[in-house]
Amino acid sequence: MSTSVEFVIIMTMRYMNPALMGLAHDWAEQNAPKEIPGAHRMRSFHIAPDRGMTLVWFNSQADLDAAFPMIKQVQGEMATKFEARAEIQKGITSPELEFGE
Repeated sequence: MSTSVEFVIIMTMRYMNPALMGLAHDWAEQNAPKEIPGAHRMRSFHIAPDRGMTLVWFNSQADLDAAFPMIKQVQGEMATKFEARAEIQKGITSPELEFGE
């Protein structure tokens, strides 16, 4: 069990037209911020042909809160451009329910 708490932003995107997911991925590679202040890790996942998810880890709650509006704006612009529904949430890990690294 870990004793540390981690702060994350969880973003999901569902494309109304699955054919646009690849184009959106390419656009994000070229246009999304390369670094997010206060973030130390980011991972993106393809869940299904029409769904993607990204997790961004932050050093502190303050760093997460500071970056949240910018990330939400970029995700919203991407959803509009690529006919998608976007969701964004803040998360804090629960060390009591963890295992592995």
